[in-house]
Amino acid sequence: MTGAEIVVKILEQQGVKRIFGIPGAQSLELFDAFRGAGIETVLVTHELCASFMADATSRAGDGVGVAVVVPGPGLTNIFSGLGEAYLDSIPMVVIIAGVNNEIPYSFQLHEIDQVKAASPLAKAVFRLEKVEEIWAQLYRAFSLAQAGEPGPVVVEIPNNLLARATSFSLPPINGKEKISTSPIEPLISRAIQAITDAKRVGIYAGLGAFPAGREVRELAELLDAPVATTLSGRGVIPEDHPLSVGYGFGGSGTRISRKTFSECDLILAVGCKFTEVGTGGYGLKIPGKLIHIDANPGNLNVNFKAEIAIASDSKAALDRILAGAKEIIKSPRKSGLREEIQKAKADEEQKLEKRDIHKDWVDPAHLLRHLRQLLPRDAIITTDSGHHMFFVLTYFPIYEPRTYLTPTDYQSMGYSVPAAIGARLACPGRRVVATIGDGGFLMTGIEMLTASRLKLDLPVIVFNDGALGLIKKLQKRALLRTQAVDLVEPDFESYARAIGAGYVRIENDEEIAGNLEKALAMKGPVLIDAWVQYPELTDYIKGQILENIKRYPAGQKFRSLVRLFRRAVLPWIE
Repeated sequence: MTGAEIVVKILEQQGVKRIFGIPGAQSLELFDAFRGAGIETVLVTHELCASFMADATSRAGDGVGVAVVVPGPGLTNIFSGLGEAYLDSIPMVVIIAGVNNEIPYSFQLHEIDQVKAASPLAKAVFRLEKVEEIWAQLYRAFSLAQAGEPGPVVVEIPNNLLARATSFSLPPINGKEKISTSPIEPLISRAIQAITDAKRVGIYAGLGAFPAGREVRELAELLDAPVATTLSGRGVIPEDHPLSVGYGFGGSGTRISRKTFSECDLILAVGCKFTEVGTGGYGLKIPGKLIHIDANPGNLNVNFKAEIAIASDSKAALDRILAGAKEIIKSPRKSGLREEIQKAKADEEQKLEKRDIHKDWVDPAHLLRHLRQLLPRDAIITTDSGHHMFFVLTYFPIYEPRTYLTPTDYQSMGYSVPAAIGARLACPGRRVVATIGDGGFLMTGIEMLTASRLKLDLPVIVFNDGALGLIKKLQKRALLRTQAVDLVEPDFESYARAIGAGYVRIENDEEIAGNLEKALAMKGPVLIDAWVQYPELTDYIKGQILENIKRYPAGQKFRSLVRLFRRAVLPWIE
């Protein structure tokens, strides 16, 4: 058995159905071993996109995504994907077919210190020295990628080891190793007491709460507790559930989340780490006590001090808390909160219905509202980093777990299209739609070639405003002028034809319903060119801006005001 064949056997035992990458001189043996195995090799157009596809495979729930790249440029090309998975806590395994570790020469093709290069962007990086190490270290990589707080793990296997035959016998593996953190019982007891004593509990759920979605919902219904999520935690509870108040609860949260959480005297935070993006600029105001549950002890008591900090995976902790709470609270509490939340949601829906209908451009709010109506509840939507992302956050409710795939804490542009391809492959029976700004599309939209080659039904909605829209709007507001934000774009219709995709243009609000239906009915990849304008900054963005301004030192605030005065007033005086 060669080293490459050992790699393939491990991937098969781990349930890996496909890998993403581009073969190179150092990975010939590995890709040849894939050929005879039951693992699909997805040739990507750009290696960056291999990491985004692997990331989305994991987010959509189809095991651990795997990317295979060559050393040097292959590794550096996927750095943004590594960073995204690392900061967003997404399990991924990246296999690098490294340079020969036996020849007595330096400066080989693609040779860099890959362990040192990748370490800041990965949970762990392994460089193998012997063919006999492949099984143990690669198995360890999959375990570590999923253990505690998940993340990407990089394994470098020199190409000479991949080609070498060995008498090594592959040990059997009975299922996948599961590593979890069990809660400390005295802390659980304290948490149960605090939760049942509280007048109103607010539940704040992040990505790490997905395994405990049932427990989150049951606990909320028992306590009559509002549930808000982080951005990446959307779908932990359906957003049409009578106790769901949407995302966040600080200045960047929804209006109903801000109100209901301000009336809480205890916050139960589950599977989140209070990041800048997740909190809207660290703008959460913790009313009363905070109980924080997270699998990574290093995430506890970092940005917000907890009264009770529990290092545990979410399901293990909430199982115990729910059982203990049920022993004390015999019947679900009722406070009229559900009716209050439902009324607030109805008011927001009425406001949306009353928005102006534009004949010269597309309002993203109307576009997303119609899209939600046309898609099944379990449809997967991907977003990119940009202005459209916050409109999706505001106007596209999420009903099922792992159906909202978005770059959160690393915020890499270009994520959406390759992520949608990864999700479409991972969930072949589900509808997947990509949303992306024109700036992000110009970075990785060429990956629709991969969707064309694979004959994937994949609508890609380009929010086309001819600029890096959010940055342009922020420049205008903060600086009263713009710089380097207007895009030079191709003819998107010709572009779609060139890459083998269908094309539908939406020029105004009146065309939304009919043209969206037309596009969603088309086979293969479809580029939907929506000529949007963004009529407002969403509550999330406004809240984050205000929180950032609050943190400015007085001198910086004064200098900013002086600059604005010079740009806005002095030209009129002169």
